[in-house]
Amino acid sequence: MIRETVNHLRDLPRYRQILASLMRYGYQDVVSALHLEGLVRPLERVALGDEIPPHDRARRLRLICEDLGPTFVKLGQLLSSRPDLLPEAYTSELAALRDDVRPFAFEEAKAILTEEFGRPPSELLRSIDPVPVASASISQVHRATLRDGRVIALKIRRPGIDKVVQADLDILKNLAQLAERRLAFLAPYAPTALAREFERSLKRELDFAVERRTMERCQAQFASEPTAHIPYVVPEYSTSRVLAMEYIGGVSVNDLAGLKRMRVNPAKVAVRGARILLTQIFDLGFFHADPHPGNLRVLPGGVIAPLDYGMFGQLDARNRERIADLLTGLMAQDTDRVLRAMDALEIRGEQVDPRALRRDAAELVASYSELTLDTIDLGKLLGELISFIRTHHLHIPPDLVLLIRSMVTIEGVGRALDPHFDIGAELHPFIRRLTLRRYHPWRVLTQSARTAEDLQRIATLLPDVLSQSLMSIKRGTLTVHFDLHNFDSLVKQLTRASNTLAAGIVLAGLIVGSSLVLRVGPASLAYTGFGIAAALGLHLIWNTFRG
Repeated sequence: MIRETVNHLRDLPRYRQILASLMRYGYQDVVSALHLEGLVRPLERVALGDEIPPHDRARRLRLICEDLGPTFVKLGQLLSSRPDLLPEAYTSELAALRDDVRPFAFEEAKAILTEEFGRPPSELLRSIDPVPVASASISQVHRATLRDGRVIALKIRRPGIDKVVQADLDILKNLAQLAERRLAFLAPYAPTALAREFERSLKRELDFAVERRTMERCQAQFASEPTAHIPYVVPEYSTSRVLAMEYIGGVSVNDLAGLKRMRVNPAKVAVRGARILLTQIFDLGFFHADPHPGNLRVLPGGVIAPLDYGMFGQLDARNRERIADLLTGLMAQDTDRVLRAMDALEIRGEQVDPRALRRDAAELVASYSELTLDTIDLGKLLGELISFIRTHHLHIPPDLVLLIRSMVTIEGVGRALDPHFDIGAELHPFIRRLTLRRYHPWRVLTQSARTAEDLQRIATLLPDVLSQSLMSIKRGTLTVHFDLHNFDSLVKQLTRASNTLAAGIVLAGLIVGSSLVLRVGPASLAYTGFGIAAALGLHLIWNTFRG
């Protein structure tokens, strides 16, 4: 308690700066609702005047983030990717936040390199450019040449940024708790949980060791992909504050003139970029969460080189299949399937009217009754889905938010390169593969085997469970007599029933899987599956009659 009080006193000037900025830019109502206007000095309680229209709160929020520095710029960028929390006017305005800031002195950069490497950079590098090639709120990048002649990029964390960010994060968490208590309309959006998630994301971005592992993982995943180039990492010169990686030239993905000079077709670049991201999402489950034009370079031959590996999302196999369920449910006009997929993806709310939810879901499904994945406007679909989620105050898991952000961003990049770009056409084969993978005979057989193991384990544990239940009853007022005579026979019957159930599941899986393969795959494999299913069905009938 004493330590927390000392920390609050230490951060008091920063509290005042944040609250004064809110009041200057016309958010006096928020400060008053939090009952914190007493922390702001009288001279600071002055509105900005006519420079900003009173009704333009979205623009004022962006200016507040710019005014308060790196942590709040990052917060604004996070909120710009949360259309489930903020209206489109706010997300569009906050998306304009730029991470470009004034670079710090080269002498400070050299001091950090010396501290991290244990020796001056001049003893390890052939040369280093004192002028940074990029400067952001958390780091800046210098071009350097190693002793062996390789040209690399040195990403160096800003001096003291970790302490500044931690102080701001502590304040944000306290303000979020206060807002959750005093601003009732914010309670459904769980600002405290949002602050914690933001803290986790920003701390990972500050630790360059995490980004290094991400780059190494991506390089291994795309090692055999000729259309993608992942920069290599130089481990001996990489630490938690410095990341040494291959220097990437080429041109920006939105530089149409540069693409023309390299004789690269922009339409092919759009398709390749989309396929790389969709491969990461649906095949690998580990995807770039910020594929904006500044993070995508194009090399000769139309090879795509993604940059900035600080923000990545993850989806396990089940969630990837649930996303496929959601999209196919929309196409098949299956409202129940859409709602089940949303629930399985943990898109839920605390106080939801189930009738209104189903009604609006049915309307959303009906609006896409005439479309297919090849003709769908994915951006519009995701936008309407987000609007549906906001209407019913549902919560979206963070990685799913990153997924939506990535797909909308890459679709925008593709449309800028080729007005006829259709991400739905690129998405279709991924969804089809996910569907086929679910009903693959080997997958069904594996799941059936696991089910049989679970049932057998339950039968094995049943004696202990019954024994414990009896002891509980004996401690009460009831007298219970339980006869365990012929219990072995009971276990055998349970085992036989579990095996029969497993065989039935395998049979159903073989029939469904073979039917799907017959439509899209080799007929010989499908007929083989039908043959196995027929044999298994006869065995199942014989075993049932025998039992």
